[in-house]
Amino acid sequence: MDLDEILNNFGLGTYQVTVCTIIGLVLMYSNISPLSYAITASDLKYRCEIPQCDTDNPSYNQDWLNLAIPVNNRTNEPYKCLKYHYIPQNTNKTNISANSTCMRGAFNVNRKEKCNKWVFDEMERTIVNDFGIMCEENKWKLSMVGTVNSVGQFVGIPLSGYISDKYGRKYIFITGTVLSAIFGTIKSFAANYYSFLVFEYLDSMASSGVYAATFVLAIEFVSPRSRVLVSTVVGCFYPMGAVIMGFTAYVILDWRIIVRILYLPGLLVLGAAWYVPESLRWLQTENRVAEVAKVLSKVAESNGKTIPDCVKDALVVNIKANGNVTDTFNRIIPYCFKCIFQTNKNQMTCRKLMREIFDSKELLLRIINCSFCWFTITLVYYGLSLTSVEFSGNKYFNFMLVNAVELPASLTLWYVMENFSRRKTQAYSFFFSGIGCIMVNLISENYTWMKLFLFLGSKFAITMSFNAMYVYTAEMFPTELRMTLFGITSMFGRMGVMFAPQMTLLSAYFGQYVPILLFGILSITAGALSFFFPETKDRKLPDTVKQAEFEVEI
Repeated sequence: MDLDEILNNFGLGTYQVTVCTIIGLVLMYSNISPLSYAITASDLKYRCEIPQCDTDNPSYNQDWLNLAIPVNNRTNEPYKCLKYHYIPQNTNKTNISANSTCMRGAFNVNRKEKCNKWVFDEMERTIVNDFGIMCEENKWKLSMVGTVNSVGQFVGIPLSGYISDKYGRKYIFITGTVLSAIFGTIKSFAANYYSFLVFEYLDSMASSGVYAATFVLAIEFVSPRSRVLVSTVVGCFYPMGAVIMGFTAYVILDWRIIVRILYLPGLLVLGAAWYVPESLRWLQTENRVAEVAKVLSKVAESNGKTIPDCVKDALVVNIKANGNVTDTFNRIIPYCFKCIFQTNKNQMTCRKLMREIFDSKELLLRIINCSFCWFTITLVYYGLSLTSVEFSGNKYFNFMLVNAVELPASLTLWYVMENFSRRKTQAYSFFFSGIGCIMVNLISENYTWMKLFLFLGSKFAITMSFNAMYVYTAEMFPTELRMTLFGITSMFGRMGVMFAPQMTLLSAYFGQYVPILLFGILSITAGALSFFFPETKDRKLPDTVKQAEFEVEI
């Protein structure tokens, strides 16, 4: 009997539910690192201080703003670092009324100059006012924070994958979360912009593998019949991390305190280290029979299953072979281990891998198509989350909404994938996201709620596409190359994550509508290309390249 059959007989018990709940909380925490820069590096609303007009406690909005400060035609907001030249001969305040409002004629509208003091709209602190990153020409420094975060993920994901394969999923589950908590907390004490960037990178690199390792840990701990349910429910914890982050930022308004409140709880994962078991599949490949027996015996006990004697001989043989005398056979599992611990030692060399890929035109085109779809998904998914803070209205409320919408999206996808084809699910989720993005630009600014509804609808659809792509990618490639090609295509997706932070910069220079329009065009293109994928629903997974090439279309 194999692990799947054993877990099927056990069912889903209280021990598994408790462990999966802890895993869900860690998944929720893991969403803080990849999105925290949307809060810490978000731009602020500010204008030049006008000493001749502003009082001791100046406010952002004044009746005389259009007389003293030029207006940016793209945003209809006052320029952040430009003001009109004040006419010196008016020092007797003849051009200032009794209520301290500047009068027309006090400024030369034909002469603009930069300022070095500012008035902020709210008492909010980000790295903008902490590190003096003012003015449009410095906005690249804000988007650079997101790029550094993405580079950390790009480096950390393959590194954590290697560590996870070598030392176990639980190792990344614990160390990745703890290191992220440490680096994130240190980041909150950064004295300048460049030290902030260093710890942003380290935090991102440390946390980058937590999601994958933790998610795998959950689905490998339950039976195949329960995996869809568990993966859906556990996955719903992930966006809640971003919602909590947005709410905390809305209440606190100081990035240093926000970061400490969000990151320090990550150290609590050390308390779960004794309770959450290692991945059964990983223990199986390492031939650690006694540990698998111990974990499965806990599962059996929590599910009210009995332990027959048929497995004792298998455990005793393994213990003698490894010279490891232990009492774990007293809590052994109720099934034989005859085939559980067989491992596949065959590994494909890089040369053979490349030959297999380039010898198959169908497979090569599928890789290119899949890579483009992954790039589009990550760019649009993260781009919408980040540009939500630039959207009209309260930026933290928008940020919470655009992440909260992932909860119903995940549950909807569960139903859709059970009842509709993979190809249509993938294509139409792309189409709906693209159409929503384009419609956002066509709706008048007077219909704010309609624009927000379409914006959230786009995030809803791209979330469905993101989650569906994980399944679809695994199903369309042959077993002998599946994990390698999954890694290659999703690696190109990480390039989308690297470009996503630059969308706010694109918005600053070319207008807010440009990034959303780009998201729409790419999504619709990816949706059209999805029709070239093979249908995989309810089909036997291909084992070889030849089987993958000649899959019968449904």
